[in-house]
Amino acid sequence: MSFGLIIRVEFRKLLKKPLSLILFAVFLIPMFYTYSIMTDAPLLQMTPSGALDFALGQWNLLGMTGLFQVLFSLVVVNSFSAEIDRGQIKMAVLRQCSRKKLVYAKMFVLALFMLLVYICYIGFSIGCYYGLIIRTDYGTGEFLSEAILSYGVVKFMMSGFFVLIDALVTAGIVFLFSLRFKTGICFMLAIGTTTLLLIMQFFPVVQYLVPAYVGSLLDYGMITPTTAGLLCLLYLVVMVVFVEITARKFERMDLR
Repeated sequence: MSFGLIIRVEFRKLLKKPLSLILFAVFLIPMFYTYSIMTDAPLLQMTPSGALDFALGQWNLLGMTGLFQVLFSLVVVNSFSAEIDRGQIKMAVLRQCSRKKLVYAKMFVLALFMLLVYICYIGFSIGCYYGLIIRTDYGTGEFLSEAILSYGVVKFMMSGFFVLIDALVTAGIVFLFSLRFKTGICFMLAIGTTTLLLIMQFFPVVQYLVPAYVGSLLDYGMITPTTAGLLCLLYLVVMVVFVEITARKFERMDLR
């Protein structure tokens, strides 16, 4: 079976899994902020902004809390570890013939699904802005505010991608867990890994190992785009190493 066909099969399988829909729970964040703005909640501290400012601001907030990474790691466990436990992975290997291709395809599909959720999230947030927030004092009616234009659109948008990179690195670690531990333990280890990365942000030096932290530095202009880009490349290499190790170990693994 060709790699492209394996990807299509795995993508359909992922969309049919009920747990995959949990990733769309992140849409509650812009809904909450939209409702708070509409009701002029006293505890909410917001400044007038443009549509894309609002959307990316909610996304970066989501990444800083680690909620997106936790939910995505649960989807990863359900996509790989759960299939190993249920014996579904053996049937997939028998049909598709290559274990390595299967591991690569699963990671590719998960990354594609994550990117799809990200695009939908930004689109949904912009919809909330133009549908509801624009009628309040917080909506300037601009797509991009002057503050973002002066700061740099590319830099601001680039900071949001670090949340995705953070989730991918976590996914690579979860893939390794899946080869040795049962699904329930993998769920706990996945949440523990995400929590550990959040804690690491508060310690000097090691904090640069956390993609979401570097993204926040770029967001506040405390790091140059060049440095951020080099660190982003490093994170991707680490993720690829995790996936490659998983693929090699999976080839030698006894399947039930």
